[in-house]
Amino acid sequence: MTENEIKGLMEKYLNGTITKKEESLLEQFDGKLLYKNRNGIFKNERHKKRVAKQLSQNIARPHKGTSFFKWTRVAASLAIMASLGYLLYSKTETKEVEEPIVEIVRTTEWGQKLNLTLADGTQVRLNSGSTLKYPNRFEGDMRHVALIGEAFFDVAKNPDKPFVIESGEVRTTVLGTSFNVNTYPDNDQIAVTVATGKVKVASQESEIFLEPNEQGVFNTRTKSMTKERVDITTALNWKKGIIHFEDVPLSQVLETLEKWYGVSFVLENRNAGNCHISASYDNELLSTVMESIVFAKKGLRYEFLEDHKILIKGKCTD
Repeated sequence: MTENEIKGLMEKYLNGTITKKEESLLEQFDGKLLYKNRNGIFKNERHKKRVAKQLSQNIARPHKGTSFFKWTRVAASLAIMASLGYLLYSKTETKEVEEPIVEIVRTTEWGQKLNLTLADGTQVRLNSGSTLKYPNRFEGDMRHVALIGEAFFDVAKNPDKPFVIESGEVRTTVLGTSFNVNTYPDNDQIAVTVATGKVKVASQESEIFLEPNEQGVFNTRTKSMTKERVDITTALNWKKGIIHFEDVPLSQVLETLEKWYGVSFVLENRNAGNCHISASYDNELLSTVMESIVFAKKGLRYEFLEDHKILIKGKCTD
């Protein structure tokens, strides 16, 4: 009997139009033969599902004049085969296809800051002029990210999966804690400052462990690692929008302001860069900061130019 003939007999059986002779032919196909021909019997998966449902009902309610035991055997074989086929199809269709891991890159311009939440719940505050690379989900035995610039991390606790930050030649490893990493390319130091918990900071040459209010500094020129106590509040001022200068040369002050506000300064008199500034600014506008500086240093003036440039004129008279 061909596949088309089997299909035809099954349709007649399900519709109740099958003759006794045709029933006898179909009864001759036991479960093994039906399974062998499974790929050609059903038109599609919807058909397979319908067959399974109707045959299951017909097992309990056989046609008149038909041997109950014979049709139970045949119908059960068909029903089981159809049901199994449908279940396999359903599992294949409903199973979520695992998407590939995607690397996400977030970058802040000078004068811009950004809050991020990673897949594991870790909170990140990205400072100006910084780049963080991280996956859309963490797999394996490690949570790995890469940082250029500066960021504060409040890491979600997971004792079984350490959180690792690659920053140049330094690797910072934690299980769940909060800390700051400063690794700007134009600086010859990489600084890690811990707010809570415990952090391991390692290079190829050495490693140190840091606790709250401790800062580890890796010198990229000498490849040396040092540790010291610090005021964590001062170290994290940038996160709160606070700029603090304590007897700092104006040249260094201007470098900080460039990063903070996304501008560039031009010194008309290079010697003016030697002026020392002591001041604190809490989320102030750049114009307010500049007015404060020229007020404190009477010999200085400033002028806004095009393309976000600011000209510093004059010299210190104090």
